[in-house]
Amino acid sequence: MSLTFHRRIRLAVATLNNWALDFQGNYERIKKTCEEAYKAGATLRVGPELEIPGYGCADHYFELDTELHSWEILHRLVHDSKKWKNLLVVTGMPVRRDGLLFNCCVAFAEGWFVRWNRRGVTERFEILPSFGFDEPEVPFGDGVLRTADNVTIGFEICEELWTANSSHVHMGLRGVDIIVNSSGSHHILGKSCYRLNQLILGSTGKVGGVYLFANHRGCDGDRVYYDGMSSISQNGKLYAQVNQFDIEDTCIATSLIDLNRNLTYRSRLASMRNEAAALPYLQTVKVPLTLTDSKANPAEPLTEPIVTRQKTPIEELCEGPPAWLWHYLRRSKASGFFLPLSGGSDSSAVAVMVRLMCEKVCSAAKLRRESGGDDDPAYFLNGKRVSEDPDVLCRQVLHTCYMASEHSSQETRKSADGLAKAINSSHTSLLIDTAVSAMLGIFKLAYNFIPSFSVRQVSDRR
Repeated sequence: MSLTFHRRIRLAVATLNNWALDFQGNYERIKKTCEEAYKAGATLRVGPELEIPGYGCADHYFELDTELHSWEILHRLVHDSKKWKNLLVVTGMPVRRDGLLFNCCVAFAEGWFVRWNRRGVTERFEILPSFGFDEPEVPFGDGVLRTADNVTIGFEICEELWTANSSHVHMGLRGVDIIVNSSGSHHILGKSCYRLNQLILGSTGKVGGVYLFANHRGCDGDRVYYDGMSSISQNGKLYAQVNQFDIEDTCIATSLIDLNRNLTYRSRLASMRNEAAALPYLQTVKVPLTLTDSKANPAEPLTEPIVTRQKTPIEELCEGPPAWLWHYLRRSKASGFFLPLSGGSDSSAVAVMVRLMCEKVCSAAKLRRESGGDDDPAYFLNGKRVSEDPDVLCRQVLHTCYMASEHSSQETRKSADGLAKAINSSHTSLLIDTAVSAMLGIFKLAYNFIPSFSVRQVSDRR
């Protein structure tokens, strides 16, 4: 690539709490992050994997309606992009070619777009006229974008970051400036720290370059939870990171980066010359777009590297499940949780998680109000803004009950009552002996015996 002295660029990664098959809601959240990135002065905005239909669409991914509605939303976004001058938007959706369905990144800017997926090959893809796009066809396959100001952008999708023969290694060796990864990475204890330290920072430390990682947040229809942590990295250092386990529906992180630092960093890696010489050239797709700003104020400081914000396993346990509970409660449209509190460790742990959920939500709502920011939908439950007092919220959403029987002890009752008082749940106690006796009576009438545990040999038990 030719040398250009002014190569400062502002980049943005987006974390969204999108819902599976909520096409209108997903469109609004995607559009909001694009507008926020544009107002922040970014020229490249990267969103998570399959953010248009929602990553958790499961088998609905293969339905024709999912494709159709994804194209409809893409058309609206491409039309909206005419207002975002010099902003390249990367989103995700399913695309069918030659009868096969591909999980694709889609890049568009100022009303035009280009798409790719397969390594080392680009072909022409015809767009159905009924979708209403201005372009009759676009490139499809695996290629690198080259803008008018000579910025090169390569692409990965989610799991490609984790493979031994990752695409970003080849692109880094061939001098690609920016690599974007639209991901749908769910939370596993310790996984996010490994992904950031070993994969993202480790890889950019080896081959240099800028890496933009965009991940989902929340639970969008499945049991798994996406913990966010979208990030911007360059040459083995972290420059921006979205907080893990936050509850807001949308969030972006931006950084002002000097791409010339890629050149100086890679020049010091002598081994890259030999390894790069053995690789084939990458196919490029030229884009008439200028991402760097040669007229920018050179006195404006570049973004400084930050220390990675990583949580201990205990912190992850105390923040991950509570965040999942809040997302689940909002999506289910329920008023709260009912928990039989036995006084044992299992039910007590669940009750504490709900209390931690309340503290997390109240703290976030209070912080947003004090900082003067707009209210996020995450601060509302059933149409009403939540209280900023965790005691009030916990009593509103958590209903506990100690179900005593003739076999219960005073110790377990005391433990349940004490915990309920400490977390301020709406607590009651009742005797279940009458209900148990009634069920046993019905069973005896139907089967002429009462089930019980035998004290004799195992083979005699019923």
